[in-house]
Amino acid sequence: MAVAGMPLALRMTVIRHPDGSLILHSPVEIDDDLAADISALGPVSLLLAPNRFHHLFLLGAGRRWPGAQTWVAPGLARKRPDLLFDGVLGDEAPPELAPALETVLFAGAPVASEVLCLHRSSRTLIVADLVFNIHRSESLLSRLYLRANGAWKRVAQTAVIKLATRDRAAARSSLERVFAWDFDRLIMAHGDVVDRGAKPVLARALDWDLGPGVSRWR
Repeated sequence: MAVAGMPLALRMTVIRHPDGSLILHSPVEIDDDLAADISALGPVSLLLAPNRFHHLFLLGAGRRWPGAQTWVAPGLARKRPDLLFDGVLGDEAPPELAPALETVLFAGAPVASEVLCLHRSSRTLIVADLVFNIHRSESLLSRLYLRANGAWKRVAQTAVIKLATRDRAAARSSLERVFAWDFDRLIMAHGDVVDRGAKPVLARALDWDLGPGVSRWR
């Protein structure tokens, strides 16, 4: 995918629901081969658009799995009135999602309205644009942008999300709930997965939001 003309790799996370079905978090463009690989893992029951930016391939995923429920971030319905959806994600996971995931809305940045997800059984925090962790890019423009943001080859928050955060107190309150979760792994939509020790890594990346007291999570 491209953001402001810059190509950025995009990750979709496939989550196993306790009932055996699959949850697609932030669907990417899905061709026949990828659809076959996903279907081989099990039936798709839920499609998640975790913020107001990660929605471009939601319709395509819905056409491939018309029986799947679609849940979207707050405000996305106004941005995409063409989308048919079953509900809005927020600070409490709906009953259909709750057996697999806990959710918290990253408050204070309504232009993004990102919903952060915890997969309890694997102790994995799943985010979309809250932080990046990109170590490779063939695009010079992308590399320059990430370097300028201090987000090249490290887990970091970009200037876009910082500028979008209008209420830092609300953001901090949301993140305190997230850091109360038991997670050790971090998956983001853009960049490499942090396989272990993710909590202190994320705390360092979010010190601008967390402010005083960030050291308690390091």
